[in-house]
Amino acid sequence: MYARGLHPNVVTYGLLLDYLCKNGKCTEARKIFDVMIRKGIKPNVTIYNILLYGYVAKGALADLPDLLDLIVANGISPDHYIFNTMFCAYAKKAMIDEAMHILSKMRQQGLSPNVVTYGTLIDALCKLGRVDDVVLKFNQMIDEGVTPNIVVFNSLIYGLCTVDRWEKAEELFFEMLDQEIRPDIVSFNTIMSNLCKEGRVMEAQNVIDLMERVGVRPDVISYSTLIGGHCLAGRIDEAAKLLDSMVSVGLKPDILCYDALLRGYCKTGRMDNAYCLVREMLRKQVMPGAVTYSTILHGLFQTWRFSEAKELYHNMIKTRKQWGIYTYNIILNGFCKNNCVDEAFEMFQSLCSKDIRPDIITFNIMIGCLLKSGRKKDAMDLFAAIPAHGLVPDVVTYRLMMENLIQEGLLDEFDNLFLAMEKSGCTPNSYMLNGIVRRLLGGGEIMRAGAYLSKIDEMNFSLEASTTSLLISLFLREEYKNHAKSLPEKYHFLEEVNK
Repeated sequence: MYARGLHPNVVTYGLLLDYLCKNGKCTEARKIFDVMIRKGIKPNVTIYNILLYGYVAKGALADLPDLLDLIVANGISPDHYIFNTMFCAYAKKAMIDEAMHILSKMRQQGLSPNVVTYGTLIDALCKLGRVDDVVLKFNQMIDEGVTPNIVVFNSLIYGLCTVDRWEKAEELFFEMLDQEIRPDIVSFNTIMSNLCKEGRVMEAQNVIDLMERVGVRPDVISYSTLIGGHCLAGRIDEAAKLLDSMVSVGLKPDILCYDALLRGYCKTGRMDNAYCLVREMLRKQVMPGAVTYSTILHGLFQTWRFSEAKELYHNMIKTRKQWGIYTYNIILNGFCKNNCVDEAFEMFQSLCSKDIRPDIITFNIMIGCLLKSGRKKDAMDLFAAIPAHGLVPDVVTYRLMMENLIQEGLLDEFDNLFLAMEKSGCTPNSYMLNGIVRRLLGGGEIMRAGAYLSKIDEMNFSLEASTTSLLISLFLREEYKNHAKSLPEKYHFLEEVNK
């Protein structure tokens, strides 16, 4: 533009600043802004709004007061958008004092808070549990002639519900109706969902009752939310009754309702109920999805009900649907735990030949299974094949291989693999190091165990109770009486154990 004798104007700079700010490049945007000022181009309110958006999006809230001062110093009167953007940024981060300071600045500029300002403040105070302050601000809003909208009412009602002020919440609902603001099903379901996540299932149940009193009919999402809430609180029978209640009011339970109850049954070990529920789904032509199969199969395998798990697995295959690797990992792990190594290996090979891409968990399950069943060469081959599948071994993979090498007495190979693991950037965890130390101690490799005890200390991990117990029991034996000095100094006290 400059080469052609064209001079960028405020619109040109605005476009460039907008691009930079939307891509998180606030520092570069500020430099362009400073160039603009030096060129004598006066920024308009749009330019400041763009910069403000960039700072807020990046979370650079500490820079907002300086930006506001700059806006005023350059003779621009900040509008509602500018103040509300700053106010919302502080309020959403629960920085209430800073938000209130912006509110004061807003009033100083002759602007009154609008419904957006009050709505944001009320929402922030509700989330902090400051419901008394919320009621005061709500009343102040009414006194100033600002008409609340459904967002304000929803925030306030949610806050009142969380502190058991149901009468006030109900009063607000009817006030909304008087002002021709009709609470919708989404509003109620959101409140119920938040209450259920906090374990406040009885309050969520009260919301259902309140909905009916104000003429809003609960839907399938309302019931699935409540079923999940009851299950989360361990009230499985109440959740099951809700499934029946849905049918009695003319609603057809969907897969979300069934999955919520299924999780509750499996979590509490009620596998007979869980298995019957899946059969009921099939009978009512509610087709189980990946979550359904993953939940029930995991529960059946965990409780050693292998024949039922296998039946469901074959039913799953018959659907010819594409299932994710998470579901297949559950089945593979179930086969391995039930010593069906050949079937597990056949499934693994089948997965590798399909479009489904195994992950490192798949390899870990299979490697652990092969090692446990004595098929060590197959396990080594799988370990070597991991990079060919675009994967890298994780700490579990290395732990399985190392424990096997120690068991085989291949200690130099074990040390080399540990070094290779560290070199690859995979960091050992406490569980791995404690396991290595126990296996080395169990094989009488005291000095080598000492080296890995040092690593536990270097990484500020704690000795597990089983590791400590093994150390003490080992040094109670006469043949190890003088071996404590081969351990790190902090363990030399073990020499005194058998005296």
